[in-house]
Amino acid sequence: MTRFKVLLEELEIEMYLGIHQFEKDAMQRVLVSAEIDVEVAAADGDLYFDYDRVADLIRGYAGTRVATQEELTTRIHAAIAAMEGVRHARVHSKKPDVYPDCKAVGLVFEG
Repeated sequence: MTRFKVLLEELEIEMYLGIHQFEKDAMQRVLVSAEIDVEVAAADGDLYFDYDRVADLIRGYAGTRVATQEELTTRIHAAIAAMEGVRHARVHSKKPDVYPDCKAVGLVFEG
């Protein structure tokens, strides 16, 4: 078994995210990142973790409605944690367009 840390940084999607009415009325950009500690075994010389599954999982939220970043990150984290070989994961979300004088508002969930 070999251990790796897989990084997927700031995959951008547009979705309805938030509890305020203006967030419910219009989609906004959301940046999602994941740090995933994996343990993989070489089968027939192949030694990899298929991070396409993670990217597709996150892209699947495009156009959807989620109430909070807390809910979004815990949902994504649960799906990643259930993937074969995952030992630990940390999921970040950022909303870059919330405040004009702030680069982004976000949070991190790990478990």
